[in-house]
Amino acid sequence: MQLQFHPASRSAVRTLSLRWRGQRVVVVICAVLAAMAVSLWFTVPAVTRRLSREEDHWRALQESSERRAEAERTGRLSASLRSRARQTGNLLNRIAFLYGIPPDAWPAALAPEHRTLADESPDRVAGGMPAYLGALERGRALIGEREAGDPAVVGGVPAILPVADALFEPSAYFGPRRSPWTNEEEFLAGVEIASPAGASVVAPGEGAVVFAGTVKRSLGGRLWELGNVVILDHGSRGATVFGHLGRIDVRRGQRVVRGARLGTVGSSGWALSPQLHYEYWRPVGAESWRPVGAGAESRPASGGARSLRPTDPLFAMLDLPSARGPWSLAQMAATGAPDPLDPLPGINASADAAAESRSAARGVRRRRRL
Repeated sequence: MQLQFHPASRSAVRTLSLRWRGQRVVVVICAVLAAMAVSLWFTVPAVTRRLSREEDHWRALQESSERRAEAERTGRLSASLRSRARQTGNLLNRIAFLYGIPPDAWPAALAPEHRTLADESPDRVAGGMPAYLGALERGRALIGEREAGDPAVVGGVPAILPVADALFEPSAYFGPRRSPWTNEEEFLAGVEIASPAGASVVAPGEGAVVFAGTVKRSLGGRLWELGNVVILDHGSRGATVFGHLGRIDVRRGQRVVRGARLGTVGSSGWALSPQLHYEYWRPVGAESWRPVGAGAESRPASGGARSLRPTDPLFAMLDLPSARGPWSLAQMAATGAPDPLDPLPGINASADAAAESRSAARGVRRRRRL
């Protein structure tokens, strides 16, 4: 085989002679080049498409990761807003309970059993938040109306923990229980708060001391088991009872403000260790307040003497998170100790019983002076 090269110029033609072995080498080289060309024809587009798909895949993964992070941030923000809204609603429910606002005048959306913010998904929270915020605003307006009609209600309601500047732990809660002394079924009309002996017991709201001393067993009920007792009358806002005191620092007839020292935590009466027995007797019936509207006035409804009934004191401790809640206003308003109720010396006891309680209080004061 001969290969001739004809230059463009008029120079001599060049000839390349190939023998049989050289021809085979040329054929193999041409075949390899042809195969490579065919391979590149198919593989280059495939590799290009594959690289493009991988780039799209990584771009999709990155976008998906960013979307997940954004969804997590949205979820955390939604959960935080939902939690804050529900905590605010719970606080307003407890203030309304203390202020005596009737449940039928209170926004139903603020009740925990209402489904406004029950779902945790961001979409449901975003959908229910406007209605819940509107309910919060209506509740705030009712509370403001109550305070405007009776400015003294703010300082008068028993709204704080009665143990100051000390460790504490509720050891027994309001409700039925088995007596640690008799092992019989009984109803605890308050809460037992374990705290170090000598810790200050303070007034949870403004009021008058109507009893300070030990209750005689002849009065009936179980108050005589509480040892040293102080009872505050908060007027139309109820009454509070403090038992097992180690020392009493107030006298009958004395007026106190919120935070004033009443005595110290002790273990007088039927107490196994230092603790405070605390009861909150809430007005019911004739003393319920009605909001302005439909010709009504912002004042307690008339129609009878004041009636008090023990309820769960934890509802009234606004400086503590709700330990056994949250509760709706209707649930709190319906919570009360069953009959028969112990008479409260100085408030709803008979004239003879009140005279006996005053005599007991004078005896306690004489013993303290001695």
